[in-house]
Amino acid sequence: MSLVPYLHLDAPLAGAQVGSTVAIDPAARHHLARVLRLRDGAALEVSDGRGHAAAARLAGDHVEVTATVTAVAAPQPTLSVAQGLPRGRKLDEVVRQVTELGADRIVPVAASRSVTRLDGARADKAVERWQAVARAAAEQSRSPWRPEVLPIVTPAQLPGALPAGTRLLIAHPDAPRSLPEAAADLGGRHVSIAVGPEGGWDDDEVAGLLEAGATLVGLGPTVLRTEHAAAAAVAVLAAVTGRWA
Repeated sequence: MSLVPYLHLDAPLAGAQVGSTVAIDPAARHHLARVLRLRDGAALEVSDGRGHAAAARLAGDHVEVTATVTAVAAPQPTLSVAQGLPRGRKLDEVVRQVTELGADRIVPVAASRSVTRLDGARADKAVERWQAVARAAAEQSRSPWRPEVLPIVTPAQLPGALPAGTRLLIAHPDAPRSLPEAAADLGGRHVSIAVGPEGGWDDDEVAGLLEAGATLVGLGPTVLRTEHAAAAAVAVLAAVTGRWA
């Protein structure tokens, strides 16, 4: 039996009752009607991206909740990905992959070796696109949680963009410890893996992050492309920390 479409809503579902209606944004309504060719009454599964989900049916520009809303606890420890801006639209693929793997937060970082330069309106538009990519990836993977995509920061601003108490791990080829080794003794509720752009982090960026309390970790014996490294790291962290238990 095929799965019903899975839709992320912009409104919270906590407290919604059977029979409650929730508005659908125009882009999602167009996709349901024109791409999936769904008619009113079609069965859906909906989520608010904050851990609440329910069965529902399509009702015009709304969905009607048809079953009790369930709540899924957020995996622990929370997991952030800080990605140095790569060339072109490679960050779209990073966002897609780490969302499917369960990352809670994505922080784009404008590193000194980032070829792509975004500021002002271009930066705002890029962040909006990455948020849309994360939404689509959460729907595709049928996750009741959707990662937060933060505005672009510099390496110096990165520690301040993460939750207090975050253990910041910096992917680096000269790291004295591997990621699994470092992850085995992680404490606290928050961990972040930072992956540089194509040229990696420069020495000043590494020094600044180490001074802020970061730890260097290696991602294995081979060199990974920047658009693949974050997904590999998230998979390791999810397995080692028990997020996949």
